[in-house]
Amino acid sequence: MRLRTRIIISVLICFIAVWLPSVIILFSYMNKEVYRLSRDAVSSQMESAVSSVNDELFAIIDAVAWISDEKSVSDAFAFSSLDDRGAAVAVFEAQQRIAAYMAASPASEHLNKIVLFSPGKDISFEFVRWRSGTLYDADAIIASESFRNLSFPEGVVVSMMFGRTINDPSEMAIIAYGRVRNTEAYIYAEISADILSPIIEAYPGYAYAVSESGSYPEEVPSSFLNSSSYAVSSYGLAMPGAEVLHFQERMPLSLMSSSGLAVLLVVSAASILLFILLSFLLSRYLTRVSSRLVRHIEYLMDTKDFGYVDKTMEKGDEEIASIAHAVNAMSISISELLKRNEALFEDKKRMEIDMLQMQVNPHFLYNTLESMHYLAEVQRNEGIARMSRGLSTLLRNMAKGSSDQITLAEELSLLGDYDSIQQVRYMGMYEIEYDVPDDLMGFLIQKFTLQPLVENAIFHGIEPSGRCGTIRISAVKEGDVLCISVCDDGVGMDADGLVHILDVREHSKTDMTGVGLRNINERIKLVYGREYGLSFESEKGRYMKVTVRIKAVKGGV
Repeated sequence: MRLRTRIIISVLICFIAVWLPSVIILFSYMNKEVYRLSRDAVSSQMESAVSSVNDELFAIIDAVAWISDEKSVSDAFAFSSLDDRGAAVAVFEAQQRIAAYMAASPASEHLNKIVLFSPGKDISFEFVRWRSGTLYDADAIIASESFRNLSFPEGVVVSMMFGRTINDPSEMAIIAYGRVRNTEAYIYAEISADILSPIIEAYPGYAYAVSESGSYPEEVPSSFLNSSSYAVSSYGLAMPGAEVLHFQERMPLSLMSSSGLAVLLVVSAASILLFILLSFLLSRYLTRVSSRLVRHIEYLMDTKDFGYVDKTMEKGDEEIASIAHAVNAMSISISELLKRNEALFEDKKRMEIDMLQMQVNPHFLYNTLESMHYLAEVQRNEGIARMSRGLSTLLRNMAKGSSDQITLAEELSLLGDYDSIQQVRYMGMYEIEYDVPDDLMGFLIQKFTLQPLVENAIFHGIEPSGRCGTIRISAVKEGDVLCISVCDDGVGMDADGLVHILDVREHSKTDMTGVGLRNINERIKLVYGREYGLSFESEKGRYMKVTVRIKAVKGGV
């Protein structure tokens, strides 16, 4: 199958795999946004409407409270019956005072009537607004369930609740009760439920006024209360225990609605066309560029001209340009590698010729050193005997290779041979002290790791001081790390010298191995890892301490 076809099919498969979840996520997001915006708008409108209704309810409460404290009202109920002398005048005066107050009060806007009565007395009167009264209103109120259950908790002057009108037609109403101060008389205020219309009619079927005494305009449907599809917001009314509940759909948009299907089809068709177009353009672009890269690579393979680069391929998009750049860089690297290999081959041939010319039979050299040692012992020249014996041992071990691992005991033995030679040379100018526990002698170390450090301590520490010195070699095991320290009491080094101590690659021509500190450090890191190596501590004029940190591996493990 061609690359272009694979790209188109792959893109379409990806589209199908992503399309449905994306549509669901899109509709979910749109529903959340619509719900959030609608909720904020409804909340603002509901708070304004409820505030307006509460203002009127508070006006009713104030009116009932005012009537309960009005002296003319309490004076009217001081009589037992309207037939008492002066009772009619007192009642008339009370009615006039109530009428004057209500004329200026916003409480009268939705007021049906106000009835004042005293159980057990033949005296009652009314203030009528939207509903006319009868001679039996007081009796109907006294017989009502709301009056029978009436109570005034401490500090409460007016009690409000949902109820029904006392006259036909029977309708929902808000009832407010008060008690005339210093009497057994009561105030009954009946407010039309129309006071709630601004709230209920604004969201028909979704807004309900509820309290313990009833609901308006009807009981809240159980489908609202028992469904997670609706969110409910509560707004408190001025009536104790009453509130307005507004129910709002959490998912106002439906995927299966006509508008939802139309949007889905349009978005899907546009997305498919866009994906096909992008697939075609992408495949065309990629195949053109990849074909050019293939031709360039085939040219390099056919001609072996790896030094040739085509910079024009590096122009264009970053991704394609980076691939072309990598191809060109690889071509240059191969060309340079071939040149280096050719140069190394020539150097190797030249070195082999030089080695053949300079080759000396090692057995001849060992036998000569043994002869020198024998003659020195015969002539009782201990210095020459020690030097020849030490040099012979060192040469034998060096001939075995310097990259092998040996035990710490064997490394210290080689160091002893080296010390034998240098003690004769420096005529006891220094001494070596060892502080190495026996249980560490079996751990492995790279051969000739310590000798260059001791050599460095002699040449650059003790010898420049012009006095006798001591080199102390100690070893400790810290977890999985073996730490071996070489410390001399020579001239030391300042802080700046310590910073650059590993920068120097050159070594003295008098060194035995020609291996400097930097080479030792790099060899340790190559063998054990980057976290191992050399560390340095020094004080100018007092001491120099070099610590070798290697992985603690015991011989034979």
